[in-house]
Amino acid sequence: MSNKDQISNKEFADIVRSARGNRSLREYAEAAGVSYMTIYKAERGDYVPSSKAIKKMSTGSANPQNGVTYEDMMVAAGYQDKETVSETASILAEHMVEESYFNYDNQQDITVNPKGFSIAGNRGRVDYLEYERRVTGILLSSMMQNNIYFSNNRDYDGYIRSRMPDVILDIKKTQITKWWFEIKYFQEHRRFTPINMQLTLANALVYPSSKTTKGSIVVNNKEAYGFLARRAYQMAYRGELSVILVDDNNQKVVAERYLSNYFEGDHSLEFLLV
Repeated sequence: MSNKDQISNKEFADIVRSARGNRSLREYAEAAGVSYMTIYKAERGDYVPSSKAIKKMSTGSANPQNGVTYEDMMVAAGYQDKETVSETASILAEHMVEESYFNYDNQQDITVNPKGFSIAGNRGRVDYLEYERRVTGILLSSMMQNNIYFSNNRDYDGYIRSRMPDVILDIKKTQITKWWFEIKYFQEHRRFTPINMQLTLANALVYPSSKTTKGSIVVNNKEAYGFLARRAYQMAYRGELSVILVDDNNQKVVAERYLSNYFEGDHSLEFLLV
């Protein structure tokens, strides 16, 4: 067995174990309609079952636990490539961004949305919405590829509707249960100015924090990323906070750096997209 196969089998074993949850091997096998040995060998990392068996293990009466989906299993098994993952993430991102702005528009009497673009519509708002959709897709795709399980969070308690993160996700199977993202748009032809990042950071620091909540400021500009990264652990903030650099042209996360932790000096909750 090659090293690549061993890694793939281990990833699949982990996700099957998560899908089984607290049930016994036999209980899960019976619910999924597959043999006991299929589950046993899959969890041992001895082999990856067929796509037909995976569908049985991840849908219907199998009732996979911990938010594991058919797509999660197929990706971990190596049956879906990164292109398929990116396409799935892009669709999810589009729905999330549209829902977020639709809900906001329906709850506001004022004529300005959280990003300062006219609700009536102008080119700036259209460009930003498209950028936010692309970047959200990049983030979701990276999370899927790293087996970080999530769902869209619709509970905005603790946030002011005019001042809330662009994306809020519920995270499963980690010590972090909620992850919000503040997405900053830097147009290629505009020069970076520190004041923009200082304002973004100031806004982010007022969002509710806890030991199980992580926040990330997402930028597409290397200077902006470096500006925040140089301030790591230099701010009076109690929370899990990071800065993420994305390349929206090549659709990937380039770097991530933690800026602070809930427990000072304790990095045990840190997990990164790269």
